[in-house]
Amino acid sequence: MIMSKFNKKTCNRSCANIHRAGIKYKIGRPRDKARTFRVIKLRLLEKRGNSCARCTYNKYEILQVHHKDRNRNNNKLDNLELICPNCHYEEHLLEKSWLKNTQNLV
Repeated sequence: MIMSKFNKKTCNRSCANIHRAGIKYKIGRPRDKARTFRVIKLRLLEKRGNSCARCTYNKYEILQVHHKDRNRNNNKLDNLELICPNCHYEEHLLEKSWLKNTQNLV
């Protein structure tokens, strides 16, 4: 028990480095979803152009990747489209909106 009151397992930095030998950190970044979606978006921009697939809004910086079959694991190019946030909101949220059934009341 070296320096147990300080919750340290080793006595100094060189001893800690010897203890840490062989440990590999962040091998291949397996859970980096942000990097994966960035690559997918860049590939779609290259193949399909810099505008929304539905309304042709042309600010490509804010375009979002939409999965047509709603399966986030299916990243085939024929299943993906680049759409603006407004079209993406309409696609996902307005179909289940409680306001959809109240249009006749107003």
